[in-house]
Amino acid sequence: MIAVICAMKEERDALLKFLKDVKIRKGKKLLYHGYHLDNEYYVGKLGRKDVVLSRCGVGTVYAAMSTLLLIEKYKPELIINLGCAGSLNENVHVGDIVVADRVANWRFQVPGWERSSTSEYVSFGCNEKVLKKLEKLNTDLKVHVGTIVTADEFIYKKSQVKEIWKFFPDALCGEMEGYAVAAAAYASEIPVNIIRSISDETLVAGNFKQFDFNLADVCDKAAQLCKEIIRGIR
Repeated sequence: MIAVICAMKEERDALLKFLKDVKIRKGKKLLYHGYHLDNEYYVGKLGRKDVVLSRCGVGTVYAAMSTLLLIEKYKPELIINLGCAGSLNENVHVGDIVVADRVANWRFQVPGWERSSTSEYVSFGCNEKVLKKLEKLNTDLKVHVGTIVTADEFIYKKSQVKEIWKFFPDALCGEMEGYAVAAAAYASEIPVNIIRSISDETLVAGNFKQFDFNLADVCDKAAQLCKEIIRGIR
């Protein structure tokens, strides 16, 4: 079984429409900003693969908790964290998709620990099987492979970009859950990958305000690529 975890309802529902023979299973409730985060697992099929799809809420803490709960219940062979992100590279634009080969926590700082996308202290490598399947796909979507960075911050200020570029100059996009999902997967010895469709361009002043306007379209594109990758996995 492959598990797909999304932060937001829009990200989850974009993939849900592709699942066949869906059954809804209940999980543990988590109190989330004054209400209970929906605890529904959608279990169905994409091609020949069994898939469980869930929503974790925004931010690293809930992403890590939700991932561990899902692992405990379903013991997946692979975890994919699917969603949207802000571009950190002038060649990565709204509607493009980034598939991680590494994911790093750009705010993680400990004296003596290297702070870079290759550091074993602040980053994780992503599943090569997914990357190999990606190479064989025939898709009209524009896809980039590279580093994704995570922190509990919506990136929209020059000071944030300056810090990221100083330590993670290879970062293609930034978001708020990928590193936490990868950490939970790593601790449980389960392969992981992060797929992000670009919702806004951080390098363009004020472009972050387009996030809501672009959300539905970019979620659909991320879901389309995720569907094709999962169907190609044997």
